[in-house]
Amino acid sequence: MKATIYSPGPADQELAAPQREIELPALVPISWSVAGGMLMGGAAVAVLVMTDNLSGHGLIASSAAFYMLGAVIGLVHGLLLGVFGRPDGVNPRQALAGMAHGLIYLVPALLLGWLAAGWVAALPIALRGRHLVAGAITAVAWLLMIATVVVAISAGLAAARLAFRRWRDRVAGTLLVTATLAALVTSFAIEQPTVWFINVRLTFFGSMLFAVGLTLWFYGPIITVALELLRRAAPYLPSRAPAIGHRGRELATRAAVAVVAGLLVAMLAVPFHAGVTGLPTDVERLGTLQAMLLAVSDAVTDELLLRLFLFTAAFMVASRYMSRHAWTVGTAFAVSMAADLFLHLPTVVSYGLPGPQVMASYLVSRLAIPALLFGYLYWRRGLGTAVTAHAAAGVAVGLLAA
Repeated sequence: MKATIYSPGPADQELAAPQREIELPALVPISWSVAGGMLMGGAAVAVLVMTDNLSGHGLIASSAAFYMLGAVIGLVHGLLLGVFGRPDGVNPRQALAGMAHGLIYLVPALLLGWLAAGWVAALPIALRGRHLVAGAITAVAWLLMIATVVVAISAGLAAARLAFRRWRDRVAGTLLVTATLAALVTSFAIEQPTVWFINVRLTFFGSMLFAVGLTLWFYGPIITVALELLRRAAPYLPSRAPAIGHRGRELATRAAVAVVAGLLVAMLAVPFHAGVTGLPTDVERLGTLQAMLLAVSDAVTDELLLRLFLFTAAFMVASRYMSRHAWTVGTAFAVSMAADLFLHLPTVVSYGLPGPQVMASYLVSRLAIPALLFGYLYWRRGLGTAVTAHAAAGVAVGLLAA
C-alpha cells in the first residue's frame, strides 16, 4: 500500500497558523472589552465618587467589579460586531478563527486595562490629596483610556460600516429602527416607565437611556430578524402583504381601511370609559397632545413587536411543522394575540375593574378583538396599515370618550 503524505492547503494554514497582526474581527472585541472595562471601572467610578454617589473607601473593589462588568459587556458586543462587520470576502468561520488567533492578546490587554482603570478611578483622590506623583500617573492612565476608546471607536465604525453594507434590508430596517427610537423617546418622555421586574420607576434621564438601550438591544435585532423572515416567507404571502411601503391609490386605500378599522376598535372601547366603569382616558390624564403622541408611539412599538416580529416568526415556525396553510396562519394569529394579552394584562389588572365579567368583557373588546383585527390588516394589507389602524384607534378613543 502506498503511503500518502498530507500537505495542508492554504485554508488549513490560515486556520492553523497563528497570526501576529490583529485583524479587524479580533481587534473589535479586544478593544471594546478593554475600553468598556476602563470606562465603567475607571471613568464611571471616578464620576460616582466625585458626585458622592459612591464611597471612596471601596474604590478598589468597586473599580474591579465595574471593570469586569464593562469588559464582559464590551466583549459580547465586540464579538457580535466582529462577526457581522467582518471584511468583504471573509466568511463567519474565518472571522471566528481570526478572533481565536487574536484573543491571545486579550488577557494581557485586560490586565493592563485593569491596572490603568484603577488609576483612572483614583482621580478624585489625586485631586483632593494634591499628590504630584499620583496625579501624574492618573493623568497618564486617563490618556491611555482615551487612546483605547479612540481605537475601539475607530474599529467599531469600520466594522459597523461593513455590517451595514452587508445588511440586505438596510433601508427598511434603518427606517423602522429610527421610528422605534423616536416612538420610545416620545413615549418615555410623556410617561417615565416602571421596570416591571424590579418595580422601579425611572427618572427622565434613565428613561432616555432605557429608550436607546431598548432600541439597540431589543427592537433592532427583532426588526432585523423579522425582515429576513419576511424575505423567506415571500412565496407564502398574500400578494405584497405584509410589505412596508406602498404607492399611489393603493396607499390611499390602505389608509382609509386603517382609519375605518381604528374607529371600529374605538367604538368598542368607548363604553368602558364613558360607562359605569368610568376609566379615565389618556386625554383626561395627560392632555390632548400628549395623548395623541402616546397613541401613535404605542402603535409603532406594539405592531413592530406583536405583528412584524411575533406574527411573522410564528408563521415561519408553524410552516415547517404544519402541512395546511390555514393552520400556519391561524397559529400566527394565536401567538400574536396571546402575546398581546400577556403584555397588557398587568395594566388591565391595575384598573381594578368591578368583577370578572367586566374584566372578561374588557379583555375581549379592548385586546382580543383589536389584536385579531390588527393581525388581519398586517397579513392582508401590510405593516403600515396595521400601525395606522392601531394609532387611529388610540387617537379616536381619547377624542370620543373625553
